[in-house]
Amino acid sequence: MFYCKHCKTNSAVKAGLRKNKVGFTQRYFCTKCNKYSVNRKGFENYRHKPEVITAALDLRAKGLSLSDVVDHLDQHHRVEVTRKTILFWQREFGKKLKSFSQTLTPHLGETFHADEMFVKQRKDWIYYWDCINYKTKFLVADYLSEERSYDEGTEFLNKIKLGSPRMPKEIHTDNSYDYPIAFRRVFPKRRIHKHYPAWKHKFKNNPIERLHNTLKQRYKVFRGFDNTQSAEKFFDFYRVYYNFIRKHMSLAMKTPAQAAKIKLNLGRDRFRSMIELLLAFYKARIWLKPNVNCS
Repeated sequence: MFYCKHCKTNSAVKAGLRKNKVGFTQRYFCTKCNKYSVNRKGFENYRHKPEVITAALDLRAKGLSLSDVVDHLDQHHRVEVTRKTILFWQREFGKKLKSFSQTLTPHLGETFHADEMFVKQRKDWIYYWDCINYKTKFLVADYLSEERSYDEGTEFLNKIKLGSPRMPKEIHTDNSYDYPIAFRRVFPKRRIHKHYPAWKHKFKNNPIERLHNTLKQRYKVFRGFDNTQSAEKFFDFYRVYYNFIRKHMSLAMKTPAQAAKIKLNLGRDRFRSMIELLLAFYKARIWLKPNVNCS
């Protein structure tokens, strides 16, 4: 017996094939609710093939513009889509995969690196704060703000505290003025803040700077974001890509999730495998809510 998406039971049987624009798809008939259904494995209500959608998501995460992705799909997959469709896929699956990733608990090292960088929003500039684990390169937390202040630094450190399963021993930052007060607010009894001026040889914040170089290569094709909400949606999507899809040479060609002992056993098409795993969680009736130790 197979799963029926209408009555949420394992009461369906095979009932021939269905042909549409995607091709031939197995059709099922439920003996309990007497309804037909097809299993698109996480790609229900999408006209195009899963490999086309995941190819578009992968190209967007690797820094191609919407027009370049549209041109690539037209040349190599013979699929005509609009830029608006590509952006819809990116935001829709980014939201779903973020929800799924928040249920997973990584095993992280004891040393973190945090920093912030400028992100262009139309004619203005906003701040993107982020923190990675040194051992696994796992992106633990990120945060967007319109200004850099003690309160914004406090909010960012609270996200780091919630995103780490255990308390870190060291958090390296630059010598910015807004960190010391924020650290005293969030970690009042722990001396975990390590910061030195950039001209000193003790300054060891290169891992997070390397991440910023990667991020700038990705979002520079946007010519800036329209608003803070669009920036948040992109960084939510890219955070999933960085932690679970992108392999790192410094990790022996593993993803940060693999280095953090998150065993998902993803296939060659890692985007597609994650989407199918997301569907499997819903079928198992596991309530997907953010893990307070992994947000």
